[in-house]
Amino acid sequence: ALALDHRLTGDPRSLARAREELLRLADLPEWRPSHFLDVGEAALAAGLGYDWLHDQLSADDRERIAQAIVRNALLPALETPEGAKSWVDGDFNWTQVCHTGVSVAALAIAEREPALARRVLERALKHFPKVAATYAPDGTYAEGPSYWSYGTSFHVIFIETLRSSFGSAFGLDRSPGFLETAEFDNQMVAPGGDDFNFSDYHVERLNEPIMLWFARERRDLGVARLELAALTRLVAQQTPSESKASPAPGPKLVLSRHLPLELLWWDPALPAATSPGPLHWTASGVLPVAVMRSAWDDPAATYLAIKGGTPDHSHAHMDVGSFVLEADGVRWALDLGTESYGKMRAAKLDLWNYTQDSNRWTTFRVGPEGHNILRFDDARQTVAGHAPIRALPDAPDGTVGDVVDLSSLYAGQVARVTRTVRLHPDRSVSIADEWTAADRAVTATAQWLTRATVSRTPTGLRLAEAGKILDLAINFPDPELLALIELQDVSVSRATQDSDNPGLTRIVIKIPTAAHATARLLITARAQSHASP
Repeated sequence: ALALDHRLTGDPRSLARAREELLRLADLPEWRPSHFLDVGEAALAAGLGYDWLHDQLSADDRERIAQAIVRNALLPALETPEGAKSWVDGDFNWTQVCHTGVSVAALAIAEREPALARRVLERALKHFPKVAATYAPDGTYAEGPSYWSYGTSFHVIFIETLRSSFGSAFGLDRSPGFLETAEFDNQMVAPGGDDFNFSDYHVERLNEPIMLWFARERRDLGVARLELAALTRLVAQQTPSESKASPAPGPKLVLSRHLPLELLWWDPALPAATSPGPLHWTASGVLPVAVMRSAWDDPAATYLAIKGGTPDHSHAHMDVGSFVLEADGVRWALDLGTESYGKMRAAKLDLWNYTQDSNRWTTFRVGPEGHNILRFDDARQTVAGHAPIRALPDAPDGTVGDVVDLSSLYAGQVARVTRTVRLHPDRSVSIADEWTAADRAVTATAQWLTRATVSRTPTGLRLAEAGKILDLAINFPDPELLALIELQDVSVSRATQDSDNPGLTRIVIKIPTAAHATARLLITARAQSHASP
């Protein structure tokens, strides 16, 4: 930001502060290679600062910064081995962040250190396609929306670095699914402005500068529609007002540190946006997801999003088949996002162990207890499983839907499991679960987490929040089971690693199922404002 401000305005204060920060960074003995993300971030800052302010820095300044880049970034990167879940040849955000930062720094001083720069770039180009492949075929991001922002931002910076240095991105800008990943980010945003916050999701929502890059690449300003609206809100939130008018509508946004790059990626020649995107979007790949919404421009629209995939991936939760539901501006079925890494470490959990018996899954927000999923005899999902999602043909009345095949997530527990979700023209939602027991009887459990006040009705449950009402009509295989629905207060933490979840209720629906029997559960959710007269 400081370097760009100086380049655009010539303000000497920006240059002085940028030089101060660069030299402070250069004088550090190391950039914490034990947590190599820090090296990647520092290397990006040092490389950009060195390059963009090259002619304004003294020869001594350049020497200090270049030596620090070699000592603290290039050599430690080249000394990092492959394998054993290393970032070097990984398929997760570290791979994008670390290779990008170190590559930018290497190219900045390539005239001084051509051999080192060559080794760094060749290594990055060798391994980057592996993480790029995780976007295929439709653009989903295996680590969820929070880490999509982090990893994909550095991915784009790497592409732009290659283009500016070599005139080519060596195919990374056209990797299958990569340009489509902009749709993933847009679809994750619900009508109320909050994300479908699955996996290790951090609460702050940043504006997304890379959406202007995607708009430019796809020649479609509609891709950046939400980002442009976010920038408008940011200006309103940060501009002093002489009036006492209410704050700008929408959730509070946090300024992305990559914001200055939007000036480079903005293309004013793009034609005005004509379409905001599909109302029904289904994507396959490492992380299949499906999203249905009744409208884009209505904050009270109905929004239903569901995920497939696997628990066995970086930052994944045991949440396959989980969903969120929004209607009338209320999130009725919710995901809690991530637990504090600090709390989990303090509890001595093996935080990044995704195996079946890992104590990572004992954390409420991470394991099966804290998600809107099916369970059988209260067992965990099978981490070796992977659930695909298939879009259903649109019905003649306009109903849209998807089916998630969850069978592999419950291997050894039941023979077959599916969850089918639909959005109907009247904006009601149906969630239909079907399972077939294997050679033993099981008790199936369907969980639904909400902060609404829950009461019983003759046909199911009523959820009330913020003056709004959502009715759940529950169709059991045995109507007598309706009285056995549990409304569990899960607002208070149960273990050292868990945070409190104020106002949280877990709806628990249990259905005993005989060996080899097939059972079904149908829940129809209808906001009272959408009920038929």
